[in-house]
Amino acid sequence: AVLIGASFLGGGSVGGPGDSPSPQASPSVAPTAGGPISLLATRRTDHLAAGAYYLDLPIFPARIDLTMPEGWWHYYDQPVREDSSVHAVLVDSEDTGAANGSAWGVGFTVARNVRVNPCDSGEGVMDSSVTASAEALAEAVAEWDAFPVIGVEDVTIGGFSGKRVELTRDEDSACDAPVLFTTPSGFGFAPQFPSSEPAVNQLTFLDVEGSVLVIWTTDFAATTQFEVDGGASPDPQAHVSDQAELHAIVDTMVITPR
Repeated sequence: AVLIGASFLGGGSVGGPGDSPSPQASPSVAPTAGGPISLLATRRTDHLAAGAYYLDLPIFPARIDLTMPEGWWHYYDQPVREDSSVHAVLVDSEDTGAANGSAWGVGFTVARNVRVNPCDSGEGVMDSSVTASAEALAEAVAEWDAFPVIGVEDVTIGGFSGKRVELTRDEDSACDAPVLFTTPSGFGFAPQFPSSEPAVNQLTFLDVEGSVLVIWTTDFAATTQFEVDGGASPDPQAHVSDQAELHAIVDTMVITPR
């Protein structure tokens, strides 16, 4: 099951894990005239030039092509890019004052073990059958008390259908370091919520040739809590313009099964 999360990249949130600071002004990596460039050819410190890119890894059930605007960068969860099972394109956070990254954008990964309770690893993981289809995974996510599902809708992205799930958080639940699921590389995927209400996260589950491709998006306008923890001032409108770019990126996605 491939999942993409909205800064659900826990264990080290997508957008600014402890060993991967917000990128500084490094040379941009630009697509060539010969076609799109592989995101695997870019580093965490590279600012992506506007253009066409693709992500193609054996661990994913499909190649993902997308067109990027300027001002974004490529996140991955392992020192060796090809070993990573979590990849994301994240907006730069320099304008917000966050020193640790934005944790805001769109991500892709593979779910291996879905937690029964994201707040308590001791309760174990769900049966592997929950990753068999987008519908099964959406139903499994709905069982999390600490992160209630506030909306489910049918979606089609890149020609593939699935479910888009919007989560919020139970303010009465004591949950300091949640993990929704772990990936093949051992990464704990966690939610990343905005610093102001409404508190929402989105997960999209796509059925792709017998596997579930999950796409994580941070479709909210406010600064992330991750940015605030990195020194940014809470701003309910910080990512308004980024939202338009995020929607445009998703609209350009082409998914090619293996």
